[in-house]
Amino acid sequence: MRLQNLYERLNLKYERKGWYDWYKEFSEDIEKIRENLSSPAHLKDDKTYEGAKFLKKHVNDKRSPYDIFIEKLLYKRANGISSSGQSILSKQNLEKIKKANDFNDVIYNIIKKPSYETYQELQDFWKRQEIGNNPLLVNRTLAACTKDVTTTADEKKFDKVFNWLQDNKYIDEYSLDENNNNNNWYHKNIFLVKELRKRLKNNKESVDDDDYWINMGVWLIYENISNPFSLKKQLVKYGPPGTGKTYLAKQNAEFQFKIWKDDFVNADSYSIENHIETVQFHPSYTYEDFIEGLRPDIDEQGKDKLILKNGIFKSFCKKAAKWECDLYKLFSNDNVSDDLKEKSFQDLLIKDLTPFKNHLSDKHWQHIFKDEKVEKRLMDAIPPYFLIIDEINRAELSRVFGELMYSLEYRGVHGAIKTQYAHLNNEETGLIKLGDGYQFFIPHNVYIIGTMNTIDRSVDTFDFALRRRFQWEEVPPDIELLKNHLRSEDEELVQLANKLEDLNDRITNEPLLGPDFQIGHAYLWNISYSRKLKIKEIKESIWEDSLEPLLQEYFRGSGNSELIKEYKIIFTT
Repeated sequence: MRLQNLYERLNLKYERKGWYDWYKEFSEDIEKIRENLSSPAHLKDDKTYEGAKFLKKHVNDKRSPYDIFIEKLLYKRANGISSSGQSILSKQNLEKIKKANDFNDVIYNIIKKPSYETYQELQDFWKRQEIGNNPLLVNRTLAACTKDVTTTADEKKFDKVFNWLQDNKYIDEYSLDENNNNNNWYHKNIFLVKELRKRLKNNKESVDDDDYWINMGVWLIYENISNPFSLKKQLVKYGPPGTGKTYLAKQNAEFQFKIWKDDFVNADSYSIENHIETVQFHPSYTYEDFIEGLRPDIDEQGKDKLILKNGIFKSFCKKAAKWECDLYKLFSNDNVSDDLKEKSFQDLLIKDLTPFKNHLSDKHWQHIFKDEKVEKRLMDAIPPYFLIIDEINRAELSRVFGELMYSLEYRGVHGAIKTQYAHLNNEETGLIKLGDGYQFFIPHNVYIIGTMNTIDRSVDTFDFALRRRFQWEEVPPDIELLKNHLRSEDEELVQLANKLEDLNDRITNEPLLGPDFQIGHAYLWNISYSRKLKIKEIKESIWEDSLEPLLQEYFRGSGNSELIKEYKIIFTT
């Protein structure tokens, strides 16, 4: 059920339906080509492609079906299976390999019988052409010819997901043979797909159990689960406006929480709403808003007074710190061995604490001491808390974070510090009492996710000491995602994504702008115009309503507003 729950969390049908349909269509086209090849027929024969759906989109194309098919299989940046990523094949090199004597035999073999032997044959052929190492294109070709491997053609990204699934016991452990001959993308894929099908398709309650969704799910795990949280617990998502940074931050947090919940509690008593907080920074945001500060209040006699109030982050940390505060009190007890006290919080196992269950009997500990979980790390069992800071760069960060600079790097009680108002803290406002006074620390289970638009040019507001404490993750416009989304609504709307890509290419190469000023895919996500309008009319409406006002802001005061006319031609024609 854990894997089933994971897939139910990941299969974002509304967003990914276009990709699903495209993947399925190309896979079925190759199955049809495989049937036709049994005639026997040759790859260059037009009859080989009879019944293939991709030809309907090229009715006016003067090229042969063979040329159109090979281009889609090997050359297209996205072909329905996956993006080509950084593995770019030039037109010149495409024509070069097509002229090779054994090219058609290699492609024929992998279509007719996709296997490790024909996969290796394609790899060896590619190396002989001396056109660069393009493993992703080779892997993507195999994935187009068989559903027994996933769509995750990038080997490093596949390995990251594969290892994550094993580490978290979603699949059986993969055994290498004596000579490590099966330590490769192909054999791991075959193993993983079998494991996924075994666990998902045998479950009668499964909804999204067909091979296409299963294979796509591995990429969705990479995007949403196996992410930088495992590297650092504070990160900044940055990129042009309209790329969905805040949406992705919330989505990542919700996925992480749901996966934790499936693993440890699976109970309605734990709700994401109590574990996620969103705040938007602005120029007047202060330390007093974020950590703690003096605020006016009225006493029992109705007189004005100043009292200490916790800010949003300190209040958030108080909720998340219950487990670590309890452990600190427990470890202050002489009955706890020195060996256990010396263990770092990250290394503590649940079984280390089972002898002290009676001391840790509060409600928030109840889900942890389950028999089947005792071998797990305590840190994994404690629920995660997520603080999302939208527009993190708009505040004066050194002033807002203050002495938190230290706490960001040294988590837990051992990294506790005295805040600016430490002497005013009491049991209600203080996080933990150490010695004679109250101190503050950031718990290990708190994740901080900031978002920022690169057009603000405000990364410099992060001084280096603060900047190096964050993982930085770029979120560029996702044209392929937009294409898949628009394709699910109307194939003709894909033109809009193509035009946005052309416009962003022009903006990227404009010295006054550059890549930070690209236009995000969210600007074209919800097409609310009447479908009775012609595609040209929709382009013009989008331009006037969304894109032109944005570009006018970009060029305000630059004296180069004439460029907007050029950009209009690029997008609307």
